[in-house]
Amino acid sequence: MAKPVIGKIGRMAPLAVLLLLAPALAWGQGESKVPPADPAERCDIRLLKDQEYFSALLDEIGRARQEIALTMFFFKTNGFRDHWPDRIVQHLREAVRRGVRVEAVMERGKEGENVSEVNADTSRRLKAAGIRVCMDAPDRTMHTKMIVIDRRTLFIGSHNLTQSALKYNSEVSVRIESPRLAEEAIRYMKAICR
Repeated sequence: MAKPVIGKIGRMAPLAVLLLLAPALAWGQGESKVPPADPAERCDIRLLKDQEYFSALLDEIGRARQEIALTMFFFKTNGFRDHWPDRIVQHLREAVRRGVRVEAVMERGKEGENVSEVNADTSRRLKAAGIRVCMDAPDRTMHTKMIVIDRRTLFIGSHNLTQSALKYNSEVSVRIESPRLAEEAIRYMKAICR
C-alpha cells in the first residue's frame, strides 16, 4: 500500500516558504522582483531550527532600543515564569521599561475558537505589560508569524509563540538583518490593523 503524500507535504511546508522567499532575499544571485534600494545593502540571513529561534529572539529583544512590532497567529501564555512564551512576555515587558515601543497584532478568529480565547488571554497580559495590542478582523485569518526589531531585524517563519512550537515541535524560521525588508514588514503589519 502506498504511503500518503500529504504528511510529507505538510512537513515540507516551512521549506517551501523559504524557497519562495529566496529570490527576494538573495538579490545578488539571479533575477529578483524586489531589488534592494541600495545595492550596497546586504541581507544577513540565519536559519533558525527548532529551539534556536527562542534564544535568538530573546537576544534580539534584549538588544532592542526603539521598537518591536509583531504579528502572531497563536501566542499562548499561561502566567508561569518558566513557560517559554511567558518568558517572551517578560522580555517584552523589560523592553517597554527601557523605553522601547512594543506593538502586537494578533489573530482574533471566530468567537468560541481556541485560538481566539488563548490570544485574548495573552492580549490582556501584553496590555498589562504596557504593550499596544490590536486584534485583527475576525472575518479573515491572519496566519503570519513575524517580529520586527528596531526596523532592522526580521524574524519570520513557522514558529508560533506557544510552548509546543518554541520547545518541542520541528519548526523553522529565519532571522533577516535588512532595514529594507523590515520596513516592508512593518507596512504590512500596519495594513492589518489600521
